[in-house]
Parts: sequence; structure tokens; C-alpha cells
Amino acid sequence: MIKTNETEPNDTKLCRAKTRSGAPCQKHPIAGRTRCRLHGGLSTGPITPEGKAACVAAHWKHGRRSKAYVEARKQIWLELRRVETEMRNQGLI
Repeated sequence: MIKTNETEPNDTKLCRAKTRSGAPCQKHPIAGRTRCRLHGGLSTGPITPEGKAACVAAHWKHGRRSKAYVEARKQIWLELRRVETEMRNQGLI
């Protein structure tokens, strides 16, 4: 028997992911995990608050839909309508 540096896969378990066809994956999971390396066995995602914040910041495209932007836009339009109404009442427009 030839020994290698790689660990032997667990012969009793298979990856619990499903392929695109819906069949179960036939690869062995990463040691201590339930998924193979192709289906996310290496990644656990961000765990700490700093990691989660970094993930959110990395996927930020623009701020045009943020709550702060929407609220600022509401205030601007509210002020514009107020000024327009005041000008109409004074007969300027």
C-alpha cells in the first residue's frame, strides 16, 4: 500500500449536496464536514461581525436605494413642494 500525505476519504459518507440534475453528489466530503470541496465544504462564510460587514461592503453597488438616500430625497422634494406652494400663494408663478 502506498501512503500519501492526503487523508483517506471516509468511505461510508458522501457529499450531501445535490447536483443540477437533482441526483446526490458522489464525491466524499471534506474531513469534519458534510459537503465536498465543490459544494462548499471549505467555506463557512463570514462568522464575525467584522467579516459580515466586510462581505456586505464588498457587494455594495451604489447608495441610491439606501434608507439614508431615500430619506434625504424625500426631504428635498418636500422642501421643493413647500417652496412652490409658497410661490403660488404669493402669485410669483
